[in-house]
Amino acid sequence: MPAAARFAAAASFGSLVWAGPASALDDGFWVVAGSFRNPDYADTQYAAIKQASAAVKRCGLEPFGDFSGKFAGFAEGFDVVVVGAYQTDAEAQIALAKLKPCVPQAFIKRGCYLGE
Repeated sequence: MPAAARFAAAASFGSLVWAGPASALDDGFWVVAGSFRNPDYADTQYAAIKQASAAVKRCGLEPFGDFSGKFAGFAEGFDVVVVGAYQTDAEAQIALAKLKPCVPQAFIKRGCYLGE
């Protein structure tokens, strides 16, 4: 299923629902706006995910969130808030530059979203 048609609404994310990436790509360069170790799903975890998602939206981009284990190339054991995927590093760099004022720690990671 194309990334643009997906919704990440896993029960562990509570009432958080993010639209899929604006791109139709599942494989490419992702801008990581937040990465949170997920040993348990305490209220602080939800708050961190919501905060990262809101920061992405403040910069005019659409956040996408899911478990890092659903991305080939990402380390397992995290909840991630990402933007993308972008076909080229150059495209991801443009999105990163747009996102940095709202999420200074954002970075680019190559990966493939595997979905459900």
